[in-house]
Amino acid sequence: MGCGLSKAHSNPEVLVSHGNARLTVHGRRLIVQRHQAGWPQAHIAAAMGVSRKCVRTWIDRYATEGEAGLVTRSSRPHTMPTRTSDEVEQK
Repeated sequence: MGCGLSKAHSNPEVLVSHGNARLTVHGRRLIVQRHQAGWPQAHIAAAMGVSRKCVRTWIDRYATEGEAGLVTRSSRPHTMPTRTSDEVEQK
């Protein structure tokens, strides 16, 4: 998903599991908890150092999938229409 990184906000409360990850499952859960507590999405985004779109993504995923929606997903595509055929690959 397209979580934009806000360079204006750098917050040490967010635990990062690798160089490209802005949010861990814990951080995503924190977004949901703050939303449930009544925080405006823009304030959550500023506090977490991510975009409002990213906040909306995690809130929506939690609403449709529950805790399972907060788990990290693979970024691998489901299909590859231009993939080289097995025959050609074997040669």
